[in-house]
Amino acid sequence: MSLSDKIKNLIAPRTDQPCADAPPLTESNAARQLLLHWAWQILYALDGQNNFIDSDGFRHTPIAELIGADEWFDHHEAFDPVAARRHIRLHYQAAQEYDFDILWREGVPPVLRHNVAQWTEMFDFSETESRVLTFVIMLYTTPDLVRLCALLGELDDNDTCNALSKLLDTPENDIAQALHSRGKLNTTGVLSLDRSETYTLRSKIDLLSRQFATQMAEEPLSPAEVLKEHITSAPQTKLEADNFKHLGVLAQAAPAHLRRAFADKQKGCNILIYGSAGTGKTEFTRVLAQQTGVELFEIAWADEDNRPHNRNSRINALRMAQNIFAGQKIMLMFDEVEDLFDRGQSDFSLNKAWLNRMLENNPVPTVWICNNVHLIDPSAVRRFDMVVEMKAPPVPVRAEMIRGLAGGYLPAPQIRTLAENDAIVPALLQQAHRVTESAAAGWQPEPKSELLQKLLHNTLKAQGHFHALNSRAKLPEVYNPAWINCKQDLQKLSAGIAAAGRGTLCLYGAPGTGKSAFASWLAECAGKSLLYKRSSDLLSKYVGETEQLIAAAFEQAKENDAVLVFDEVDGFLQDRRQARQNWEVTQVNEMLTQMEAFGGIFVASTNLMKNLDQAALRRFDFKIEFDYLKPEQAWDVFQSHCRQLGLPDAGDAVVKAELLCLKQLALGDFAAVAKQAKVLPLADAAALLTALKHECSLKEGAKGTFGFV
Repeated sequence: MSLSDKIKNLIAPRTDQPCADAPPLTESNAARQLLLHWAWQILYALDGQNNFIDSDGFRHTPIAELIGADEWFDHHEAFDPVAARRHIRLHYQAAQEYDFDILWREGVPPVLRHNVAQWTEMFDFSETESRVLTFVIMLYTTPDLVRLCALLGELDDNDTCNALSKLLDTPENDIAQALHSRGKLNTTGVLSLDRSETYTLRSKIDLLSRQFATQMAEEPLSPAEVLKEHITSAPQTKLEADNFKHLGVLAQAAPAHLRRAFADKQKGCNILIYGSAGTGKTEFTRVLAQQTGVELFEIAWADEDNRPHNRNSRINALRMAQNIFAGQKIMLMFDEVEDLFDRGQSDFSLNKAWLNRMLENNPVPTVWICNNVHLIDPSAVRRFDMVVEMKAPPVPVRAEMIRGLAGGYLPAPQIRTLAENDAIVPALLQQAHRVTESAAAGWQPEPKSELLQKLLHNTLKAQGHFHALNSRAKLPEVYNPAWINCKQDLQKLSAGIAAAGRGTLCLYGAPGTGKSAFASWLAECAGKSLLYKRSSDLLSKYVGETEQLIAAAFEQAKENDAVLVFDEVDGFLQDRRQARQNWEVTQVNEMLTQMEAFGGIFVASTNLMKNLDQAALRRFDFKIEFDYLKPEQAWDVFQSHCRQLGLPDAGDAVVKAELLCLKQLALGDFAAVAKQAKVLPLADAAALLTALKHECSLKEGAKGTFGFV
């Protein structure tokens, strides 16, 4: 059933006043008399004349024309402010002869009267509440009335009640009760008094939205037609509960708690879901509604013309939804709630009080969604029944999702690469797949796969993920751990770490000696995914954020059961004795804390071992130096690359002799030359040797001693 049908079921049809026959808004004689009545009330009874009359004339020409003040003095007669005040008093006294109830009944436009009557019946407004609502709508839509009320200046709450009392011929206590925070106008979200500061009368009173007054004044329409711009039925989700099993017990507890809340008609049932954009918060909420067996409605962030609702409009819509759907099998979702809880807002204290009451007493279970939970006041956070952090799904879940979407054309290695990139969130993946299916329909798998990866790469790069899809260290096409020159038996060590499922290693040595590649090989030996972080992924210009990123990396590795690798760890693990800034110390402290608490496999690599903090070094189980290749290793690696590249003369004695004379030869040199060969193929083994010589000649200290041991 649509929202429109639900609202229509809540109100009785008005067959005595057919909506289609209501005349359009016109300024009839009765409407003009009502406006003039308010003019004399404002000018005389409420002292608005003080802001209207100057010593030499009237300040506001449109108002003077409205009340006919230009006829009070002859053209040759000098302006007399005392006489002007006398004219206002006499007109005010004459206006008291009119019966205000008749003026009100005849002067309010029929369309507006008809529409307000429907809202009054729907929410059971009192006569005073109905009258206040009608006047405020006229205030929002009648320029002359806006100008008149501006003469009252800035008003506080008491001034506002006093002004409305006189303008509506209603006791001030009744006005105050109608505008009370617990009154129906406020609790339904139709109208509220801004109690934060003094404002003009129009700014002092907020309506449901900016468009609400215009809609109510211009054409006959039902409450349902107005509300559909503020409260919308949520679409069905294509996901299932299994897509969120990575949330663990919370994925089971949330729907169970909601079902109990509906069964017991509990008040104050609220769930907060937070996390980065695109991680699936909205879809999870829709799955919750399906599991609970209720309909889900969303507080809209924009109207049908895609104009965004402001904060007050969304708060008012939430109030109204809580009233309309109380006691029904309906759940609400309120997305992007940060601005509601923003402590930087001038009226935060007032909104805070209201929100706290809402979280304790709302009759309709509500899911609140935000990206940045740190903007929400802690006193509000503790009032939520459940707080769920929605992180990017772990690697196995992402891999399953990628296979489900693009398994038909994306090779298994690419699926694994994408799955291991934690920046690829579900929304981004679904969007890239949708565009690929649209643009590459009928393409062969290889170009289709290339397009998908390019779309993801470009979006990630634009988001600031500079390494995009190359976020992990990959094993070279030709690799053997026996080629690493170190004093440790790496194969035996890797087997032991894989069996234990834990261990901390610090790999140090010259660039290109195989540190990152070994970490990737270790992950394969352990049967785990690899979470690879460069120093640029962890270092931030904001104080305290580096520590947060370090902690988040360890937590992510724990959740994904991944081998965690920090490359260039010297960037944030420098010796604290040399620290010049406090944050340099706190970074090291955070790193040590996380290492001690981590129960998995952690690998740190550095080219600058002497710069590392001594206490940090003691936390590593193994500290292994990776050196340049030994002669026999260099020759073995050379022959393997010749075979891989299909080069002749791999066993040439002259080539071997020259190779063994190279200084500082490392595995990275072979990897670099192999990449070059894909662009400019090598002719033979001698060409490979020449390329390796060039790589070695570029290194610092290349003219020194031999690099072989």
